[in-house]
Amino acid sequence: ALDRDSPSQHAANEVNEKLGRAVKEDPQVLGRMQMHFETAVGEGKEDVSEGLLSAQGLLRVCRRLKESPKEVLEKKWAKEVLAKHEAGEGVEEDEEFSYYDFLNVMLGRKRFKVTLYLYDISNGAAEKLAWLLLGHHFRGIWHSGVVVEWPERSSEFWFGGRIFESVPGTTPFGVPMEKVPLGYTYKPREEAWRYAAQTLSQEFTRDRYDVLTHNCNHFSDAFMLFLKNDHIPEEVLKQPELVMSTVTARLLRPALNHWLGGFDEQDGRSTDGSGAESRELWEAVLPGCRIHFCQSEGRRPFIGEVRNKGREACLVYSFDIDGTLSTRRVPRSLVVKVLKNPPPGFVEEPLLEAERLDLENREVAAIPPIIKKSGSDCGPVCAWPF
Repeated sequence: ALDRDSPSQHAANEVNEKLGRAVKEDPQVLGRMQMHFETAVGEGKEDVSEGLLSAQGLLRVCRRLKESPKEVLEKKWAKEVLAKHEAGEGVEEDEEFSYYDFLNVMLGRKRFKVTLYLYDISNGAAEKLAWLLLGHHFRGIWHSGVVVEWPERSSEFWFGGRIFESVPGTTPFGVPMEKVPLGYTYKPREEAWRYAAQTLSQEFTRDRYDVLTHNCNHFSDAFMLFLKNDHIPEEVLKQPELVMSTVTARLLRPALNHWLGGFDEQDGRSTDGSGAESRELWEAVLPGCRIHFCQSEGRRPFIGEVRNKGREACLVYSFDIDGTLSTRRVPRSLVVKVLKNPPPGFVEEPLLEAERLDLENREVAAIPPIIKKSGSDCGPVCAWPF
């Protein structure tokens, strides 16, 4: 469960180090922790996603442990979680936790503050003239950036033809008019940048920028879904829909696209604005090569061997957690890195009809586990998560 739910190698290693110390002290603690988690999820008292634990459920676990007469290691952790909660430093009421998240909270998990910076690109004119020109009242015409406060540094992520990571408040838009708290994320900085540069950069490019339908606020929303599975405020995200039908918006659209979607390199780091990085990675993915891939956005990379490749996905041999060797469809957006090129003379295997349909992302039943044929280059070591 931990391998499945952890978002990255770095994050999983951090948890494993803490668990290793705990298991040395009490060899049974990990089994009990999984029991506590599964029991609370099974109670199902709140409306949460399948297999996840609500904040209320987590607190119930901690209260039960605190009241338990047994002096076990996790009872100490539970008291610390409850103390933080009572001091106003605990979990958010609407948070949901995987088993990995649950362990992190109990072990003293690090979380990082997230804020939405809002800049009024009308320079105050919107509040006075928006009703006259656009038919709606707006406090500002919003450009947004997502700011995350990590211990090593704070970063502002924004889209302006490229995806940028800047020092907060140093972008070309000047001083933010508003700073909207958006809660906390548990994603480390490099994991966040990798997702922006490798996954979001395919969608958010210079050519696809549109001030009304594909702008900085759409990027902020997509990035927030990765950071904490939540949207930015509707007032910001839906603003373009309110002005799209007006003559003024149509007249200004080309000029605004040129300005807001045409930023060149700034201080900090950025994508190249063309999506070339992700295209080059996908071009290097060939049948027979070994790759790192994620099972879902932001999750921990696995290793597998590419069987076949389509236009937007590939079929990969890899081991499941229980040791079953299976074929799975991996979209190009979830390929992290090419580890090894195909061996000389590698011959691509023919596809079954169900596999061909799955590769094309059509509605078919899941492909059953396949026993690996002898003579393949991919041994057990390359398919386990690292």
